[in-house]
Parts: sequence; C-alpha cells; structure tokens
Amino acid sequence: MNANSNSGPPVDQPDPEAMLDRLIEVGAIREDDDGALRVSSALDDIIDLYDQSYGDLPDKEFTEAVADAFGLDYSEAVSRIDEEGVTREEFVAYLSLRAHFEDEDEPVPDPVERATMAQLVVDVAPATPVPQDMRELDDDEIESFLASNDRAVVFVWRLRCDPCESMKPELEETLDLIPDDVAVAGVDGESTPTARALFDVDVAPAVVCVADGEPVGTESGYQSPSAVADLVADAFGDD
Repeated sequence: MNANSNSGPPVDQPDPEAMLDRLIEVGAIREDDDGALRVSSALDDIIDLYDQSYGDLPDKEFTEAVADAFGLDYSEAVSRIDEEGVTREEFVAYLSLRAHFEDEDEPVPDPVERATMAQLVVDVAPATPVPQDMRELDDDEIESFLASNDRAVVFVWRLRCDPCESMKPELEETLDLIPDDVAVAGVDGESTPTARALFDVDVAPAVVCVADGEPVGTESGYQSPSAVADLVADAFGDD
C-alpha cells in the first residue's frame, strides 16, 4: 500500500527495517526469543475493532474509505487499489496503527511510513495471547513437553480476554513463586483444541498443574500470584 499521491512529486519510501524497529519499540509488533515476529495483543485488539467496520465493506464503500483516508478522489482511489493491490487487511492495519500510536502517546507516523508499517504488520505472524517471556506450546508440542517434565504448570490464555490481561502485569511475581523444578509454558486456548481436551479446560485464563502427564489441579478465571502459588503447592504436595 503506497501512500504517495499520483499527482504529487515522488516521495522516498521508508526503510522497512527502520519501520520494523519502530513498530517493535512502540509495542505494535513483538519479537520472540527465537526471532519470530508477531502482532502484539495490544495492536490485535485495535485491528479487531477496525476489522468489524472495514473488513467486509463492499467494493464501493471500501474505495470511498481509502479515498477519504489518503485524500484522493474516488477515481484516484480506484486506480491506487487496482495498481497496488491494496487489501482490506492492509487498510485495517493502516487505520489501526494510528490508533495504536495515539494510545501509546507516541507521534503518529506520516501516511507513507504508516503504509509501509501496515504492510509489515500484515506480513508477520498473527498475534498470540501468550506473554512474550513464557514458552508457548502448540498442539503438536504438548505431549513431548509433558513427557519431558514430570511437573509442569500450563497457563491457558486467550486474545481479547480481560481477566487474562489483568494477570499479565503480575506475571513476573507469579512465576517467581513457582518452584524452579516445575516447568512452565503457555498455550493459546483458541488454537490448541488438543490441549484444551487434555486439560478439560474450555475457558481462559486457566492455570493447569500437570504431574506425570496428568492434570492434578486446575483453576480458571483471574488468579493472583498468591493464588497460583497455593494451587501449585496443593497440586504437587509441596510444603
């Protein structure tokens, strides 16, 4: 999605690497320890709202929205969408980025920079609710993880989940209260049906203690650090 106007002079395109660094800096994109890039849960929440308004617009209304956003007349917008293959996904990301920067009290990038950023957002992996500092498991990894750890605590998270978000600022304290010999991981409950079935969990957040591959203690809903510590102690028989 190129934000340059057909009638104006050429504008130098931003450096994608610099734009990516900026997105990571303001928390729009997160970089995991393995270098994988994901949309942050904060930006994903905004994208979800804009997608409800713009994701399924009929062609005429979509073209009008693009024209309005970029200061184009209707025919110019038609040409821009046609020539550059502007998608609704990119447009939603473009609009969402303005809101994200405003929410972070950061200067909003100019339209050209924001258009480049929108393409980057669309290209990276979807958001995950699993906190960045917690190992994330998918369904293919659950069994091997549990087989390798005789005692484990698995957190079940979900995007756009207020109780989940309430737990995350306290997560460092929570993890400090879990014994060092207990493995910890997290799953995205919406994308791990095998894990949900194994743990008999259908809500998020949930905290599941597993011993020798079998759940031995589960609590759902918001859990304070001390509540998680009590659950772990009771489940594993620790004093």
